[in-house]
Amino acid sequence: MGTSRFKQLTIILLLALGLSACGGGGSSGLAGIGGTGITATGKITGFGSIFVNGVEYFIQSGTTIMVNGVAAQESDLKLGMVVTLSGTLNNDGVTGTVDNVAYKAELKGPITNIDPNGPDPDGKIKILVVLGKSIIVNSTNTSFEGSYSYASIAPNDIVEVSGFVINNNGTLQATRIENDGVGAGSGTPVEVKGTITAFPLTNSFILDGVLTVNFDPTGNNTDLIMAGNIDIGNAVEIKGTFTDPTTIFANEIKPGDDGLPEDAEQVEIEGIIANFVSAGNFTISGQQVDASSAQLKLSPANLNLADGLLVEVEGPIVNGVLQAAAVNGRDSTVEIAAYVTAIPANNTIQLQITTNNTIDVIVDSNSTQLEDEAGTPPILSFGNISAGDFLAIEAYQDDNGDIIATQIKRLTGDDGEIILKGPVSSWSLPIGPSLSITILGITFISDALTSYQQDDQPFLSATQFAQALNAGDSVKVVDEIGQGSTTGDNIAEEMEIETD
Repeated sequence: MGTSRFKQLTIILLLALGLSACGGGGSSGLAGIGGTGITATGKITGFGSIFVNGVEYFIQSGTTIMVNGVAAQESDLKLGMVVTLSGTLNNDGVTGTVDNVAYKAELKGPITNIDPNGPDPDGKIKILVVLGKSIIVNSTNTSFEGSYSYASIAPNDIVEVSGFVINNNGTLQATRIENDGVGAGSGTPVEVKGTITAFPLTNSFILDGVLTVNFDPTGNNTDLIMAGNIDIGNAVEIKGTFTDPTTIFANEIKPGDDGLPEDAEQVEIEGIIANFVSAGNFTISGQQVDASSAQLKLSPANLNLADGLLVEVEGPIVNGVLQAAAVNGRDSTVEIAAYVTAIPANNTIQLQITTNNTIDVIVDSNSTQLEDEAGTPPILSFGNISAGDFLAIEAYQDDNGDIIATQIKRLTGDDGEIILKGPVSSWSLPIGPSLSITILGITFISDALTSYQQDDQPFLSATQFAQALNAGDSVKVVDEIGQGSTTGDNIAEEMEIETD
């Protein structure tokens, strides 16, 4: 997978989700609306009702909640957890009720390696290695527990990770990380899910091509709760102990369970496309999908189904294959880091990019994920965003030209820079060391100190950069905040073309 695709993974979002907590088992007051049974998988955000794939599901007094296989309360559901729920989707299509909701972490174990820059020299992405698997962590899109944060991630931290599987090596796009102590010594308890890809020995198999799992085949020291034999292609869930960065010993091996039935009338899955062969043949978190007859609701219009794209897929499961009726996907090609200057409308935030230029961003109550960097309650809501807040935003531009936020994180500092990324509409050929470029209606100029890049590879000059540009290219501009100011000065310190 290319560098730019790794970066795209963290900013391509469709309908982000929102969760907010009511006290254990509240009543929705929506009984009698009617609807159909549904199984849905997606991540959760916030507290109140559970928003999954743009639908607001209400937890009832009889709702069963399971967290890592243990009965739990609504308060145990946390920001960024990827959950599977079953319930009823009301006839309005945007509300429903939950009968059962379950969360199970993808893995838990010590961090044995960190690439502090990941594929991103700006330091907004880190690649962790946990139990041999690569974990992509994004400073905006990944949620953290309590005081644990993107900045505090360190080697030997024992972490529990929730997220979307993006390839056959078990690589994860992390949606939530919890810290469970420190220690990478032999015997540290670990948990992991995956697929058996090789069986070199009678007492050892390879998980997702990257992790060696040793076990006692006699069953004396390993609780093998398997239907039939363990074999290549089996999805499994393992509890065991750490041996070294790529080896564990299994104490318990169970069949993998994603909560999805072999056959179901209505299913909605949020996840990242992998193993893409065609619209009729790809997987999402191991679920086979046939979208050859689906209505594609992709934004922008030139967005294509491909590996690495985060989508929501809807339809029945027939003989183990999800027959997609619709596929929703939005490429969050807009990125903004700036100060709030005003709240001009009930669902709009105005951001000050330069002294004379602002951008309005629309917050969708059903699809915008909001979070405070501090990570302490109350979780960020539209109502407590105010002028003077510094926000990191990922968004998309709809067909009307409006900027719709998919992710908003309120930061504790500004890093001394304003960031704007979006489709370039016009640019000038360089005059000396300087060129001008217009993104989302705001024009920036460069000077002799500006650096130019394409997917992290440097250009030698403004001329090379201008020659590489095409209308509609996604370009990121970094504009330093002036001393004593909260805005940029329209002179870019960095210009970067980001391609697929």
